[in-house]
Amino acid sequence: MNDANDHTFLFADIVGFTSFTEAVGDDAAADVAVAFQERAEHLAAVYGCDVIKKLGDAVMIHGQDAARVVALALRLRRELAQEGVCPPLRMGVHSGSAVLRAGDWYGATVNVAARVADAAGADEILLSLTTRERITRAGVRTADRGARSFKNVAAPLALFAAAA
Repeated sequence: MNDANDHTFLFADIVGFTSFTEAVGDDAAADVAVAFQERAEHLAAVYGCDVIKKLGDAVMIHGQDAARVVALALRLRRELAQEGVCPPLRMGVHSGSAVLRAGDWYGATVNVAARVADAAGADEILLSLTTRERITRAGVRTADRGARSFKNVAAPLALFAAAA
């Protein structure tokens, strides 16, 4: 599925940023957060996606092609891990319909993507079944993480961890 109302959202944030800030200080932590956001913006452009929001130690990214969004997430995790200057990330990806208003995206798909990200562990990229179905031909390996219930989401969601 890849119609005009098919969107994929990636939420990514730095795990343990509060304790990281306490350990290294405000200036150093802010530098890491900005470097993370800049890398996310660069890769979003490379993969034809957009950074919609930067939220301190987190970003929200939108793309039309689920496989490209997942490839972006995998590369972001790999590059930041190789550099070793950023604590681990946790990421969540969900696909579906959404609406654009005043430069921001709204709808259940956006809300679920944020909840999926919150459920991810350190260095984990969680995908909803909806997203996994859209990337079946992209060569991304996934591991079943079972179904989870989320606040204000009617039914449990099947989740999968993405691997390179």
